[in-house]
Amino acid sequence: MSTVGIIAEFNPFHNGHEYLINEAKKITGADHVVIVMSGNYVQRGAPAFMDKFSRTAIALNNNADLIIELPFVYSSASAAYFATGAVNILDRLGVIDYLCFGTENENLDLISYIADIIINEDECYSSTLQSYLKNGLSFAKSRENAIMKSLSLMGITIPASEISEILSSPNSILAIEYIKALKIANSKIKPIAIRRTDSGYHSSRINEGFASANAIRNIYSKVSVYNFNNIRETMSELVPQNSLEILENNFKKTYPIIRNDFSNLIFKALISDKFGLTNLNDLFDTTPDLVNRIRNIYSGHTNIETLINECNSPTYTSTRIARILFYTLMNYTKEDFNHFKKDGYVYYFRILGFKKSHSDLLTDIKNNSGLPLITKLSKAGEIVSDNGMRMLAINRLADDIYRMVVSSKFGFEVPAEEEQGVIILN
Repeated sequence: MSTVGIIAEFNPFHNGHEYLINEAKKITGADHVVIVMSGNYVQRGAPAFMDKFSRTAIALNNNADLIIELPFVYSSASAAYFATGAVNILDRLGVIDYLCFGTENENLDLISYIADIIINEDECYSSTLQSYLKNGLSFAKSRENAIMKSLSLMGITIPASEISEILSSPNSILAIEYIKALKIANSKIKPIAIRRTDSGYHSSRINEGFASANAIRNIYSKVSVYNFNNIRETMSELVPQNSLEILENNFKKTYPIIRNDFSNLIFKALISDKFGLTNLNDLFDTTPDLVNRIRNIYSGHTNIETLINECNSPTYTSTRIARILFYTLMNYTKEDFNHFKKDGYVYYFRILGFKKSHSDLLTDIKNNSGLPLITKLSKAGEIVSDNGMRMLAINRLADDIYRMVVSSKFGFEVPAEEEQGVIILN
């Protein structure tokens, strides 16, 4: 019996995700598919377009066997910490044989070389990186140049265009981070790259039944979308047929959710900082310069997106700024991160859903991992460590805020997190 792991957002689930799951099973011959999935917030610093339980149900209907939540502190973090959290969850499960991921470049040898350069921080890489940064180049471009120079000294000749493509493509960047995390964890999990079938993570193009999650979210943003019938024909070509019912039933009840839906709450948090009731400098991933930039710009704004765009710079990317704005709501601090890192990143496995026919997976995990499985939040305090309870508390606060925003936007009463329970597919 073998098990393949996949790290995903499914924001929302589409034909490309179904293809990834099916290809992962086909290539590895795995008997089980375990998904580590972002909860109600995603890596680009935004709320999930659709709530985690709806996405769990759709995934289980499309060949996923077990869905484990990636906690907020990792799901809404940079690529490095997103990957670190997710890979450590898969590794600590004790049952995962393979990690499959979609990427724009399938050259795992090259990706592995790049990962080694970043992990080892050899003298050439470090000095070249700092040199370019001091000359005013962005971090991304400085890192690209430093990696190219290190590869050249290693005798690895790769066209600059290929290196540039890898280091500028979101899923290839994640692939590097996955390999890094596997190496650092000394994991026995074997990585397998699968070429993406759509036009790319940020693409808005639709191509023969495949579209990125971004392209699908854009469909919903059109002014003409008054009800699901307006987009049914288009969506039926882009998502598995068995997900259409959930998409239709939940439209304008629990989704679509966008960043601007959180504007009032975030600006309230920024005002609290203004009057000294909280301190942005305490938050994870902030620097004094970035905090001052946010403080100097936010006044007079009422829209998160315009604030993010004005704060954006070559030094501070829009996604980093967006993530920090959401950290203001959850009070996710540097101290929290340091505790989590020191203590091994993972404290529990929060089960969102599983197939009853694959329930033996849960037994295998219990037998092979020393960490608790959470199926009932009310019981978590009895089985989770203090640091784990802090991580879970941040997650539960994030979920309650998400539920409040959804209920306020659509006037539809969403059940509390404790009432949702684990989704079990017969």
